Amino acid sequence: MGFLHLFWGFLFLIDVRINGFDILPDVVGYVLFFLGFIKLESKSLHFLKAKNMSVVMIILSVMSLVISWASLQSWLFYFLFNAVLYILKLYIVFHLCYGISELAGRRGLHEFQNKAIQRWRWYIIVITATFLILLIAPLAPLLAVILGILLILASLVIYILMMLLTLEAEQVLHR
Repeated sequence: MGFLHLFWGFLFLIDVRINGFDILPDVVGYVLFFLGFIKLESKSLHFLKAKNMSVVMIILSVMSLVISWASLQSWLFYFLFNAVLYILKLYIVFHLCYGISELAGRRGLHEFQNKAIQRWRWYIIVITATFLILLIAPLAPLLAVILGILLILASLVIYILMMLLTLEAEQVLHR
């Protein structure tokens, strides 16, 4: 149905770096999102909107790779660029969760419908907190490190929860 592509796409959005090299490049995740949303776009306008934004994110994630290799030293540029990435990623996940919610609602699966909306709320909380940590990092580096460690764990948990949501959507909504 397309949700399995989204499942694997979320895996590639988890940031795993070795010596600064991202072994799960976001660009692969956004390509998988694009492929998944292509299969789902006829089922909800939310998926069509997410598909269109995934194209933008493919381009921006390639730019992000180039920027990381160039080792730019400008904190402001890095912050602004990542702010754009965070906002656009929120847009995609919003439409994913609300698309799942819409499909579940049509089938009378109200518990699953509520679960999709709840996952969106948890996701926006974690992403917003991460963004705020980036904002305060230059002002309070020690606090940012401590909170950053907690947010790394929270991010891992929310990405796993999003993966499980897409896996459940594949099973529940495929019938």
